Amino acid sequence: MPDNILSMNSKRRISTNTAIQRIVNLYYLFPFFLIIYVFFSCVPYTRTTRKDNLIRVAIMCGADSVSIRGIKNHTFVNDQWLTLSSDLPQYFTPQDGFVFVNKKKYRGNLNVQMTNGKIWVINVVDLEDYLKGVVPCEIGRISQTLFEAAKAQAVAARTYAWAHLNQYEEFGYDLYATIRDQVYNGVSCENELTNLAVEQTKGQILTYKNSPVEAKYHSTCGGRTADFNDAWPGDPPPYLKSVKCDYCSKSPHFEWQKEITKDVFFDKVRNKLANIGTKIPDDELIKNIKLVMNRKSKRVLKLVVITQKNEYTIPGYHIRTVFGDNKDPGGLLKSNYITLKAKGDKVIIEGKGWGHGVGMCQFGAIEMARQGKGYKQILYHYYSGTRIKKTK
Repeated sequence: MPDNILSMNSKRRISTNTAIQRIVNLYYLFPFFLIIYVFFSCVPYTRTTRKDNLIRVAIMCGADSVSIRGIKNHTFVNDQWLTLSSDLPQYFTPQDGFVFVNKKKYRGNLNVQMTNGKIWVINVVDLEDYLKGVVPCEIGRISQTLFEAAKAQAVAARTYAWAHLNQYEEFGYDLYATIRDQVYNGVSCENELTNLAVEQTKGQILTYKNSPVEAKYHSTCGGRTADFNDAWPGDPPPYLKSVKCDYCSKSPHFEWQKEITKDVFFDKVRNKLANIGTKIPDDELIKNIKLVMNRKSKRVLKLVVITQKNEYTIPGYHIRTVFGDNKDPGGLLKSNYITLKAKGDKVIIEGKGWGHGVGMCQFGAIEMARQGKGYKQILYHYYSGTRIKKTK
């Protein structure tokens, strides 16, 4: 029995010594793991992308015919017309560096495909070349003194594209070439200065916790940018918060007015409520309209319609569609940074800014550049808590 006890005690001592040795080993290994963690936290953000960093842009959507110039099956075709009866898809590569769609010049390749019975043209192009056709369309043509604004726009546009890769994967493209995503006009809108802005910021994107951000931007904020939920429903990214902007007062859209007759105004309110699933009965008269505002951003959070029987609510992110018409770009009211006033038989909408108001204010970025601020300063002002990192 004593021998067995000694044997058991010996095993326990060995087991205890082994456990202690493991703890000691972990203690000495901890700095090594810490160094590895810090290293991977600090390396540039990378994301798996397609070969050659390509992006697919829908430059023509739902057409009945299109003219294409480029190389097809190793043969140059000059303004070949493709129609709904053509054998699609067809693929074209550049002649002397360019392809043409309805005589409009683009870099990269073309996929001409049939989608829902219509012709769609997809420009498959290097991301950096794509940006050369985006930046001047979005920020406008600028002078050397405003170069930092162009660089800020290049980083924001690159980030937006990066974050939306595979957005429409089921249809074979990533982005639209319109305000639905980013305005892209190919080579026709390129200029030397904005091309240089793209080149000098090559690969740089805005990140938050090592992921590309939703880099929203707009023309003019009107003195304060909007919170994410002022423009869209859903979970708000922490970096898209309302910030003060003292830089866009020179914009022609800083302040504006729009007049609507009361009959049209109330028809618009009734129609919008019906469109979002709430119909005001015809026998209910609208007695009052109340705007509930975001105290910080000054945007409309909701429009409350008061009748003699009930109250109805239109969310603030619908306001631009409620009061927009065919005279407004895209049929949208310039912004939801508004107040309402009655004057005789009319309702006067007094507003500030142009666009959804979220993220970077482009007129603000231009003025910041004019005042000598760099593109990183501009971006960090409008996208709180983000970091610029370089993709591979």
